[in-house]
Amino acid sequence: MIARHTLTYVGSRGLAAALNMASLAVFTRLAPTEVYGLYLLVLSWALVLYGATCQWPKFSFFALYDETRAAAQVGTVVRLLGAMIGLASLVAAGATLLGFVEARSAIAIVAAACGMMVFEGSAEIARTRLEVGAVALSIVLRAVLVLVLGSAALLLSGDAVDLLLATAGANVIAAVPAVLSIATLLRARGNLHEARRLLTYGWPLVLSFGVAALAQTIDRLIIGSSVGVRELGAYGAFADFLRQSFVVFGDSIALALVSIAKRDARDGGMAAARPVLEDAARLLTLIAAFGAVFFLAFDDLLVAALLGPDYRDAALRVAPLLVAGSILLMFRSYYFGQVIYFADSSRLDAVASVTLLTVIGGLSALLIPRYGVEGAAVAVALGQGAACLVFVLGTRGPIRMPVPWRDIAVIAASALACRAVIGAVDLTAMGRAPAGIALEITLLGIAAMATAWRFNILGIADLTARRLNRAA
Repeated sequence: MIARHTLTYVGSRGLAAALNMASLAVFTRLAPTEVYGLYLLVLSWALVLYGATCQWPKFSFFALYDETRAAAQVGTVVRLLGAMIGLASLVAAGATLLGFVEARSAIAIVAAACGMMVFEGSAEIARTRLEVGAVALSIVLRAVLVLVLGSAALLLSGDAVDLLLATAGANVIAAVPAVLSIATLLRARGNLHEARRLLTYGWPLVLSFGVAALAQTIDRLIIGSSVGVRELGAYGAFADFLRQSFVVFGDSIALALVSIAKRDARDGGMAAARPVLEDAARLLTLIAAFGAVFFLAFDDLLVAALLGPDYRDAALRVAPLLVAGSILLMFRSYYFGQVIYFADSSRLDAVASVTLLTVIGGLSALLIPRYGVEGAAVAVALGQGAACLVFVLGTRGPIRMPVPWRDIAVIAASALACRAVIGAVDLTAMGRAPAGIALEITLLGIAAMATAWRFNILGIADLTARRLNRAA
């Protein structure tokens, strides 16, 4: 089950990531940097609104899910999500009346938050119930629709708000497979007792997700106001590309391995979940180490292929820092941050979110006016690292995420050795010729697969041995 679920999620997320990269390549060529920068700016406010209102119910549901009370829990969380999007609409309406945002932009912000709520809420309920196929289908469908509807919006109007509305519609339509997989439970009635349980556990998440959403976007908000949307377009496009690349794997691992570990913990405590969690830590390290080698070795080629010429220079200036920040984000959100779902309280997440906002916000205000996008990248990397440390140092006793340090060190050393070999190939006559690039990518793939085999990650060595025995 572990390998099948993980590979299903990784496969769907990988395909979705490829489609999202295609979307990025198309959007940055159809939209000037100013238009794409404005889209990112409005989207940032939508993410803040969504994080402050609609995120906590679904994560509380995952933490407290009990198969014997599934109907009442699902019915309750659906009603809570509906109430939260109503609250988000009131906040946006108030901001419009006070003159903080134009009415059309406010409508797009609420629509984007609603689309994310429908998609993420249905996917969270379905993945908690291990409905792997339905969630995977929704993930791929969303990526297809974002590309199609987003491209159509830019071709027809070239407007940033229309692009945001198109992506909101893509989220709603793509939720259909996940919704159908849990349709019988969606008709269940809510329960006041379950609502109190969700709120008791999740109230710190109301603060932490709102603060985290602001922390994740404050660098962009400051760039947009102090440097300009043109620089924001280039910085945000490459940052989203890197974040998407690492998050796709981190999210897949959380969807598969952490869901299974949570089930094991319900049955046998944290000790029963430890083997699965250690495998998740090894897999995340493998992705981080060899992913970093890939992006830093081929960043110039990736930027040229994915982004338009107007985006290239700014993206390359911040590539190493954004890679580091994306890796730390992956570990914070999809491994160490998952500890709250094994604990009785989610307060530690609030502490981590406040730390994230304090470091990124403070450093962004200090560094961006002077150093521009480079200052923003430094702020993001240091902020993600500080928030990750909160989870690492803030848990004691049995309720903590295991860290197989020796294995992690060996995986990192393997990746560094691979980077050295790629650097040596660069110094040969092949240089950056197509044959040399092909050789370097092949070497990287072989090294990553050999490392995965060495640690039997996801049981890959056992599975291959069984297949070979059957063939023999």
